[in-house]
Amino acid sequence: MKKLLSFILACAVMVTAFAGCSGGAGSSSKPEASTASSASNVDPASYLKGKNIRVVIGSTSVSGDTYLTADLLCRSINQKYGSNLKVDAIGAGRALQEIVKAKNENTIMIFHDMTYLGVLFGAYSEDQYKLENMTVGGSFAYNPGDCFAASASAPYKTIAEMGKWMSENPTKTVKLAVEAGGVSQIGFDAIYLWLKDTYGDKVAGNLKAFVTGSTQDKLQALWDGNCQGVYAATSAVEQYTKDGVKAQLKLNIIGLMAGKRLTGHDWPTFAEQGISLNGKPFEFTKEYFVFYGKKVPSEFVSAMDAAMKDICNSSDYISAMEKLGYKAQYQSSSEANSYIKHKRETYREIVKNAPDFNTLVG
Repeated sequence: MKKLLSFILACAVMVTAFAGCSGGAGSSSKPEASTASSASNVDPASYLKGKNIRVVIGSTSVSGDTYLTADLLCRSINQKYGSNLKVDAIGAGRALQEIVKAKNENTIMIFHDMTYLGVLFGAYSEDQYKLENMTVGGSFAYNPGDCFAASASAPYKTIAEMGKWMSENPTKTVKLAVEAGGVSQIGFDAIYLWLKDTYGDKVAGNLKAFVTGSTQDKLQALWDGNCQGVYAATSAVEQYTKDGVKAQLKLNIIGLMAGKRLTGHDWPTFAEQGISLNGKPFEFTKEYFVFYGKKVPSEFVSAMDAAMKDICNSSDYISAMEKLGYKAQYQSSSEANSYIKHKRETYREIVKNAPDFNTLVG
C-alpha cells in the first residue's frame, strides 16, 4: 500500500504540472503552445483537399469522449479544407496495431493519455507500441469532465457518501467499472486509497474494479447489475442524469476528477469531497492527441499542424467543443512530441512502484 500511496501522490503532482490549458481545469496549467508554425510552407488547403484518410480511435464507442472529440476535429478539417477524414472506432488494441504499421498518411490515429499509459501499465507491449514507434501529431482538446457515476437508486450521491455507506455496511461490496491501464485506473486507485486512509483496510477491500471497455460497455454492466458505478466522461452520461429518464437507467455523477466543477452543474469534484492524499487534493485531466505512422511524409505533418492550429483557435470550434463538454487546445506535432514523452517518463517512474492491479479486481 505504501507503493500505491507513492503512485497516487505522484499522479496528483504530475497532473498539476501537465493537465489543463488556457482556462483549464482546476489549478492545473499547461505550457503555452507556440504561435509559430512548426512546419514550413505547406498549404493545408491544397495538400489536404480531396484526401481520404482513415482515422482510427482507441475506443469502440461512438458516444464516448474519444469519438466525440475526434469526430468534431475531423469534421471541422473536412469542412474547411475539402478533405475526407473519417473516424473508425476500432478500439485501443487494434488502433495501436494500425498506427505502428501505417506506412503513409492514409491511416492516422486519435487517442488520449492511454496511448502511453496502457503501455506503462503493461496492457500493451512497449517494444511494439511505444511512442517512438509512431509519429506524435498535435494536441487538440482536453476533457474537464472525467468522472465516476452511479445509479440514481444507489444509497449515496457522492463518493464521500459512498465511503460512509460502505463503512456502515461492511459486508457490502462496491464495484466500479473501469479500464485497466488507463486514466480510469488512476481515478479508481485514488478512491481506493482514500477509503483506506479514511475508513481502513476492511472498507477499502470492499471496493473492487470491474474491468471492461467502452463507455457503453461500462453502462451496460451497471444496468445489468454487474457493478455499482462507472468511470466515464460527463458528455457521455449527462443524458442519463436528467429528469424523465427511466429509473433503471438514471445516474448520478458522484465525482469529477478535474479540479473544478463544470459551469452550470453541481457535480462535486474529488477534491471538494475531501478526497486528498497526504493533504493534497487529487485531480486529473485527460488530453487528446493525433498520431501518425512512423514514416509519414513531413509535408503531411506540416499540413495537419497548420490545419489544426487554424481550427483549434477558431471560435466556432472552441464553442462546439465546449458544447460537447470538452475544451479546445492546440500543440503542434513537435510541441506535442516533447510534451507527451516528458509526461510519459514522469509516469514511468511512478508505475514502477505501483501495485499489481489484479489485486484490486473483483
